[in-house]
Amino acid sequence: MSGNNTSFLFVSDHLGGGGAPISILNLAKALAGRGHEITIAVLSDKVWHDIPEGVTVKTLPFQYANAWQKLRRFRLHAEKLDAWLRDEARTYDVVIANLYYAHRVVTESSLAARAWLCIRTDPTEALLGKRGSRARAVRKIRRLYGGRRVIAISHGILASLNAYGATPAHGEVIHNIIDADDIERRMHQYVEVSDYIVSVGRLGLRQKRYDRLLRAYKASGISQKLVFVGEGELENAQALVRELGLESRVVFLGQKANPYPYIRHADLLVLASDYEGFGRVIAESLICGTPVVSTDCPSGPRDILTGELASCLVETNDEAALARKLREVLGAPPVIRPEHYERFSPDAIAHRYETLAG
Repeated sequence: MSGNNTSFLFVSDHLGGGGAPISILNLAKALAGRGHEITIAVLSDKVWHDIPEGVTVKTLPFQYANAWQKLRRFRLHAEKLDAWLRDEARTYDVVIANLYYAHRVVTESSLAARAWLCIRTDPTEALLGKRGSRARAVRKIRRLYGGRRVIAISHGILASLNAYGATPAHGEVIHNIIDADDIERRMHQYVEVSDYIVSVGRLGLRQKRYDRLLRAYKASGISQKLVFVGEGELENAQALVRELGLESRVVFLGQKANPYPYIRHADLLVLASDYEGFGRVIAESLICGTPVVSTDCPSGPRDILTGELASCLVETNDEAALARKLREVLGAPPVIRPEHYERFSPDAIAHRYETLAG
């Protein structure tokens, strides 16, 4: 429990699907549990999760009505946010904007000078990977994040900002909360598969790179099945499985409300991404006692797989190295200890956010 009550305002695009809303709510729950006053302003109607006790949610959706409003949507939405703040007639000790749309809105609002922009995925990878001018994307990143207060959930995110000339005025690295107690309660259920390695997350060619994983898996020659847990580009992934002749060895289970038993019973979890924000499934796997092999992608895996576990990282574009590492780790799994994941506990991360009020 913290000694001082602090009022926190989180601003988020949504509380819908994806890992970011869960991370925001986990943080809100931890801070509320330590006696702080927590409000979440949601810039849409998407609130799909249960709200923790002691947390207030205010939805502030905005839908542009024409092309003129679309061009000015961030400014117009900021005006709606400011109107709500005036009606509230109060101030908050700490303001944190989460996700790209909220960053754009908050930097147009009265909160711009004091808000922290929490970056949960590498903006340079996300924006530069889209169609359009690379120079324009770089200018957008510099304009949005340069000279501002930034919280990054991994060291790699800050490094990317600096590399593109978007150096924050104040930069803090604060990881996501990973609640080991909750995972340990949920990880012991029966699963319908055995003798397998697992990939958990969205099934996507861009970023997640199931193609790289499938080719490395075939090259590894390991005996375990490869199980995918998650939704996405199923037809394309199945076509590649057929092309590689792996039909009898690859299993697609789809989305699971509780993925932890599938991680717990696996011999190994593998992540083959081109980039991540944090890669929370890596920390979740360590809590389940399951070793991890991951690409050393920007940004996140290197923050989690530290010490002796850093040997489980491989170069992002080296499929042969990924195949070798699968064989190596299965043959001699590393010892996973609580100190590998305790720094992501609710109390440890909540304390880092409390220091922002100082």
